[in-house]
Amino acid sequence: MGKICSSHFSLFDITPINHRLVKNRIYKISRWIHKYFGLFFLLFMGWMSLSGVILNHPDLIQNISVHRFLVPKQYQPENWNRSSLKGIEYMGDSLLIYGRQGVFLSHDKGKTCTPFMKGEFPTSALGKRTNHLFFSNKEQLLLSATNQGCFQFNFNQGIWHKLPLPEGDHSILKILDTDDHYLLVSKSDVYQTSGNKSKLTFEKLSLKKKIYSSNISLIQVFFQLHDGSIWGLPGRLVWDLAGLVLFFLCISAFYIWYYPKKWKRRYKKKGKRASHSEKSARNFFFKYHKKLGWYFAILLIIITFTGMFLTPVFMMTLVNGSISSKYYPAIQDKNPWNHKIRNALYDSQKNQLVLDCSDGVWAGSCSSEEEFQKISLPVRIFGMGTTVFREEKPGSWLVGSFGGLHRVDKEADQSEKILQTKKDNNSGRPASTFVTGYQKLPDGKQYILGHYKGICNDKGEKLNDVLPMPKHIIKKSKLPLWNYMFELHNARIFRGGIGAFYMLIIPLGGLLCLLMLMAGVLDYWLTKPKARNRN
Repeated sequence: MGKICSSHFSLFDITPINHRLVKNRIYKISRWIHKYFGLFFLLFMGWMSLSGVILNHPDLIQNISVHRFLVPKQYQPENWNRSSLKGIEYMGDSLLIYGRQGVFLSHDKGKTCTPFMKGEFPTSALGKRTNHLFFSNKEQLLLSATNQGCFQFNFNQGIWHKLPLPEGDHSILKILDTDDHYLLVSKSDVYQTSGNKSKLTFEKLSLKKKIYSSNISLIQVFFQLHDGSIWGLPGRLVWDLAGLVLFFLCISAFYIWYYPKKWKRRYKKKGKRASHSEKSARNFFFKYHKKLGWYFAILLIIITFTGMFLTPVFMMTLVNGSISSKYYPAIQDKNPWNHKIRNALYDSQKNQLVLDCSDGVWAGSCSSEEEFQKISLPVRIFGMGTTVFREEKPGSWLVGSFGGLHRVDKEADQSEKILQTKKDNNSGRPASTFVTGYQKLPDGKQYILGHYKGICNDKGEKLNDVLPMPKHIIKKSKLPLWNYMFELHNARIFRGGIGAFYMLIIPLGGLLCLLMLMAGVLDYWLTKPKARNRN
């Protein structure tokens, strides 16, 4: 009987012992993952957190530029690439070259050119980026659409003057002539000259938009979840706080790991123990590393997870995904066009304004109360939007993006390929030449402007002798701090050193950081009951 009782109790004693063993083994594994994955990716998480916070507030850094000395070679202009040349405007026998480096004047058909940016024209690398140039010989009017507003050239004084807009400075994307008015198109609004054209004063148009029961693409959802804009400015600020917490976690993790080792080495050599202030600093970092890591864990996991999918490697999995707009949790802005407009043209045949937006192509009249309607085009527009979008002649549009360049007959709903190297128009992949512009000269010759190649022929082959790029433009070129941080944030800045392998940095780094964060949550959860028992 005693033997039976002994065996009976031994069965019940094994269960709690095994439970503790399993728990301890899990803790050891998760602790190892959290510690060593975290230490290995400290620098990675540090630059991602700080660059992410900076990218969330472009207006604060719009006048800061990075010197050419600190910019990798692949970001320095060559053969008018990287949108250094977006177009050419003819002004009598002279021509004006405009693009990301500003505006330049040439009197010898482009063989030499000089800066044409005197007066109030922006001087920062971001501000002087000229998105469009408009010249009217009849009105003797020259306008420049830049990232810091619209500027008019005074021919008598030979300088530029800034045109006041109803709501302050905005990045102007396009200047359009409707015969009756001039239109300025920004990322969120459209401005129209009030009264006649002789005196340029602008008023904001309230363009209505037909509400469709549509779906929101997963790419947009992931983008807005990643930067917090899904909940407007409050969301961005909370995400900023999470970014700063992540940076603190990096600093505290290094301190917790490195300084005790330093104290031990110092004690062995000099017999000097850690001071009270040193121990207090470590206790402070250790305490708030655990607490802040626990409180912000879910938010950091969301940011890391969505960031992994905003890379070329994983983004393809989101291309065809969407959710119903009625389930979309984003704060609805009163302006239906807010930060959605990417390009614009004026259809003289139908007297309509056509807007290329992140949620489709819309057309409508500026002079009526009718809602803008969504229209379809017989071409594929790459995800970043159109880079060429203008009326070539009534009824014929030029539509170009990183997916190719087409001539569109809107009435017939047909398109002609000017440059398209991919056979599958729905593949979601860019063409071999990332089209950023198109230029047709008076002699009939046409050229493609590529993001990496610069000036190309209609086959996408690079041409180096068409329009020589002056060395003074190359030497004085700078990169806006926002773009520098963006290239650092998506790891594209390392492309010059490791080639296409840069595309693996964010997915692999994000995946291992995700494991590290979840291991940290598990560590805190496993150790928290022990603290309660001690109390």
